[in-house]
Amino acid sequence: MPIRVATVRAADIPTTQTNIPVYVDLGRVGATALTLAEANSSRWYTDTDLVTQMAREIVSLTEGHGKYASLTSTSKIAIDYDGIRADYAVGDTYGRNAVWSNGFDLRYQMGQNPAASAPQFTDSTGGNNGTSYGTLTGTTVVTGKVGQGLALNNSGGAEFASSISYTGPYTVSIWINITAQGFYTGDSGPSPAKFGPWTDNNMFFRAYNGGASDTSRPYPPSGWNHIAVTRNSDDKIDYHLNGAAPVRLFADAAQAGTATFVNVGGNYSTQAFDGILDEARFASVARSANYITTEYNNQDAEATFWGTWTDAGGGGTAAQAARRGVNMMM
Repeated sequence: MPIRVATVRAADIPTTQTNIPVYVDLGRVGATALTLAEANSSRWYTDTDLVTQMAREIVSLTEGHGKYASLTSTSKIAIDYDGIRADYAVGDTYGRNAVWSNGFDLRYQMGQNPAASAPQFTDSTGGNNGTSYGTLTGTTVVTGKVGQGLALNNSGGAEFASSISYTGPYTVSIWINITAQGFYTGDSGPSPAKFGPWTDNNMFFRAYNGGASDTSRPYPPSGWNHIAVTRNSDDKIDYHLNGAAPVRLFADAAQAGTATFVNVGGNYSTQAFDGILDEARFASVARSANYITTEYNNQDAEATFWGTWTDAGGGGTAAQAARRGVNMMM
């Protein structure tokens, strides 16, 4: 099977980003549709010589994530798959957990693992798997923004197995597709990750438990929207919508305190979410605006971000020749 290569679109990388997970639509990688065995056997590299390997996570036949140590405006990605090699264990050097090792405390893909029969709240970082609020009635795994998403109809939520608390900087991001106003992520009391409802047109945000609230952000437009909120080293709160320049919340006043994140999707019914959630990420780092813009560009338009996948061309290197020789003998 060929080595498949793509090159990042320079315009999607404002500045070089280090240790950043990147999304790849595996359905576009293969010359023909990949099987699960082929996807799990894949090895991801930052060069066509197949020398510098990156950690990667295979979520499904269409969703994969790799970790770029240094992503630049000229970066290439090479994916080599043979259908024979075993998948990496989650804790391996190039396994799932390593993709999310740059300050991430939680990452939910908000969909369903291929072998599962119900929505899965598996934390890709390995430390904060979720559990449901009893029976998640009205919950459906659907096409999300990044692979699969989780549709809620205002009747349930997903609770973290253990709370995540921050006394310093953090970044919280998620994709939302609102069916009806009332997006909620937080607990039933004052919570740092709560968005609406507050008025018919505005979202509600609380920076930490017991803190002041900010209602200056209008609801996002219809369809998919990427929301990211950061608390910086000076305790100022920035709000990022769809990769645009951040807006400072709380009238530029510092918001220091312990931020405890409890659940995603609602508190049973009073402020539950009606719509689709996807790709929830929590980190103990205040991501830069350029990082968040790059993350948004990659997830919003993966096909543009990576462009066209092609076979590694020309005579190739010795490594490629050896790899193709193995393929020919299979």
